[in-house]
Amino acid sequence: MVVEGITVAEAIERFGDYVRRRRWNYERLLAAERDAQEALSKIRFQETIVAQAREVFQLAAETAREQAKQGVERVVSWALQSVFGPEISFEVSLADRRDQPEADFAVVSTYGGTTPVRTEPTEARGGGVVDVISLALRSVLLERTRMGGPLVLDEPGKHVSEEYARPLGELIRAMSDDAGRQIIIITHNSELAETGESAYRVEIRNGESRVHPVGTEPVLGGHYIE
Repeated sequence: MVVEGITVAEAIERFGDYVRRRRWNYERLLAAERDAQEALSKIRFQETIVAQAREVFQLAAETAREQAKQGVERVVSWALQSVFGPEISFEVSLADRRDQPEADFAVVSTYGGTTPVRTEPTEARGGGVVDVISLALRSVLLERTRMGGPLVLDEPGKHVSEEYARPLGELIRAMSDDAGRQIIIITHNSELAETGESAYRVEIRNGESRVHPVGTEPVLGGHYIE
């Protein structure tokens, strides 16, 4: 039997070839789909791992920030209380603004009352509080960077009242002992200078600096000051 110029047998053979090609394409597409599903499953698994890792890192960062916050509060509060007494402390508030972590500082004091009063450092007892806070924060930063060598302070506590000069000096000595770091102070405050293990007075006469330990007669120094 002939159909459109070909025999039935030829038509069946061609149809068989067509079915086989379609089946091959179908199986190829199924294999590609399986591969795509496996790849998608791996990607989703990786996304889950990345999301979990992000949560872990975020939690670790938040924990580290909280630990740093508590450490700063502890050190600065200790410094303030060493100078001004137990009725004053330091607080740090952490916040994210514009996707950046920021910290707000506050001085908390009672002054004999029962209700804590929170103020900005610049508004608490004048500049003396700011000087002590600045000194404590610099000490914290220096210790965290693990930098060696002495710490030189030029007129520390210059806004601190005279009555608090000696407690400030004792605080600086305690910071030196605690960190095992030599601290050199340059100051015009005799009360502060007397708290050091060694104190020297520098006087300028005729363009020359004369250095002598406090309580002795001046001798010629080894350098020239214009």
